[in-house]
Amino acid sequence: MKDFTTKFNLILKNEDMTPTKMSEISGITRTAASDYKIGRSIPSVQNLIKIINAFPKYTLYILDLDTRELPQQTFLKN
Repeated sequence: MKDFTTKFNLILKNEDMTPTKMSEISGITRTAASDYKIGRSIPSVQNLIKIINAFPKYTLYILDLDTRELPQQTFLKN
């Protein structure tokens, strides 16, 4: 499993994005985005959800999930 810093930096590179732009799009702080980029910290669950909501196409990559290993998904409504 790749660490979060590696994944975060690859997403930034793939999106041609700075940590500041990532923070604006996702709603995380600029400080948090910069810290993730240099490996100073990893995201809280709340910030991880913000990043995934802003960039859903990277969900499986960020969470290290393989679609072939996922069972049939069930979606629940409140």
